[in-house]
Amino acid sequence: MESQREELVNNEFLETTFRPKEWVIQKIESMIETLLFDIANKRPPVINSVSNKKRKEYHSRYDSKSGILRRKNNDLSNKQIRFLSPKTSKTFAIMIRILDICHELLVQNATATKRDIYYKDVKLFGNPQTVDLIIDELACLFRIPRSCLNVIASSKGLVAGSLKLFQNNRIVLDCLPTNDQDIATRQLVKKLGDLRRPYETYPFLQILGFFDNDPYGIEILCVYKFGSSAKSFDNENLATPSIKWLGLRYSDRKKIPRSSLIRITTADRKKAYHLLQRDYLQVKWRVEICRMLYIGYKAEIQSLCDEENGNLLKYLKSKMRLFVTPLH
Repeated sequence: MESQREELVNNEFLETTFRPKEWVIQKIESMIETLLFDIANKRPPVINSVSNKKRKEYHSRYDSKSGILRRKNNDLSNKQIRFLSPKTSKTFAIMIRILDICHELLVQNATATKRDIYYKDVKLFGNPQTVDLIIDELACLFRIPRSCLNVIASSKGLVAGSLKLFQNNRIVLDCLPTNDQDIATRQLVKKLGDLRRPYETYPFLQILGFFDNDPYGIEILCVYKFGSSAKSFDNENLATPSIKWLGLRYSDRKKIPRSSLIRITTADRKKAYHLLQRDYLQVKWRVEICRMLYIGYKAEIQSLCDEENGNLLKYLKSKMRLFVTPLH
């Protein structure tokens, strides 16, 4: 026990570890046994969990060594969910219900998405976001990826192309996704970024990101590259530090008809100012944001979709030549 405390103090960031289902089952059962023991001894049951405040930046910090956002390893974000407290009694019930569902999934060797779990008890959960929050809390509390709870992500990304992934003895056809930063897409991009081809001239795959030239497009790029504050405890399995920004950039606007440019909104400006406050943002990215704010216009990928002139295809070909060196 003393060695565990020393390890907690010495480690600056929280680390997640893939655990076998037997370990997770035992963890859940031990947690429930503790609550039952308190009830049997006429003590109000309390769940010791981790805090997920609305501003998740309090929990995370940029790790220059790994190049991603990571969850701080401290006790300041711990919280107690009390059964008898008017403020936390419903949260207590929701957490017990989700623990029960995850335990059942693990025992039956089954999987479910957060929406699957939500529809098991709509009246109690209220909305899918509540389920997502509690699952994240449990994963962070146990220091495991969400997948170890047998909760899988719903895929929103579009895939197309010549790529085969061999997983669990089954062939899965996948490829470059769209710019939606859902968990399943981020996991796929991370796996592709980590792939190593020992017999190739270029052993690692190059991951190129193509996003709108607006604050929200840059935010999505940041989520792929550094990870999100919301999932900072598991960004080692989600973030792809090697991703390179293909475009759209300010310099690309000469390829876009002026009539296709869109005036930035108040929300865009707010998001841009928020991005500029991040000390880990590269100088070149900051310049892009500042130029955008100064000009007052943004550009979306759709502005290049001129079928008659083939602008989008021409653009991608010209940009990719800057990143890919042909083999000789």
